[in-house]
Amino acid sequence: MDRSIQKIVVGPVPKYRQLLIIIRNQILNGEILPGERMPSEEELVKAYNLSRGTVRKAIAQLEAERLIETEHGIGSFVRAFHPNAIPFHLIAPTQNVRESQAGISYEIVHQEKIPASLYVAEELKLSIGSPVIHIARRKLVGGVAVSFTERYLNEEILPTLVYEDLTKIGSIHDLLIGESEYPLLRTEIEIEAHRINAEEAHQLNAQVGDSAIVVHRMTYTAPNRPAVSYYGLFKNMYYIGVGIQ
Repeated sequence: MDRSIQKIVVGPVPKYRQLLIIIRNQILNGEILPGERMPSEEELVKAYNLSRGTVRKAIAQLEAERLIETEHGIGSFVRAFHPNAIPFHLIAPTQNVRESQAGISYEIVHQEKIPASLYVAEELKLSIGSPVIHIARRKLVGGVAVSFTERYLNEEILPTLVYEDLTKIGSIHDLLIGESEYPLLRTEIEIEAHRINAEEAHQLNAQVGDSAIVVHRMTYTAPNRPAVSYYGLFKNMYYIGVGIQ
């Protein structure tokens, strides 16, 4: 390897993520060109003084992001860029005048690190019991709940999220985009409106049979690697905007 070697250090950022960021930047900056062969696992192990398992974890994420492809027995090669693999972000709408005048606050229902249940593990394609962060909160306008949102995400996406003061942060999504080293490459959204049941009424501090907008959203850090499972209940309206990073 004749490229300058960046030092990987012991610290809050796992070593495989440090290596992932280094190689991803080399590819995106054109230091390793499309079609060019990647350094082998053995070369990366020796160059960065890492274990083989650490190197394989970084390579697996690069493959999931479709930046490289591996030919067994030959090696890994940089792919031509996927036409849809451009990081983007979801844009929160400007608050309307009524909400601004009434005052907005957030009530935390859950903010915890937990082992993934069977359902969550299947959603995020993790092993049962893998550490995930669970965030649930209500948005209040003038002291009245207008929405309830819940997220489950792989702890690796942003381990410090469990310690953030989420009563003062309007957009958790913006926080993830700004603080995580993982790019957002795809999202799937399902939206419907229906009469809410007892559980949904409890979540929204509403009455059974009230109408609400229900949103299910899965965000991917690679075309086929789930990052954040999102569920939202909204009393009156739901906005969404998309911008390119």
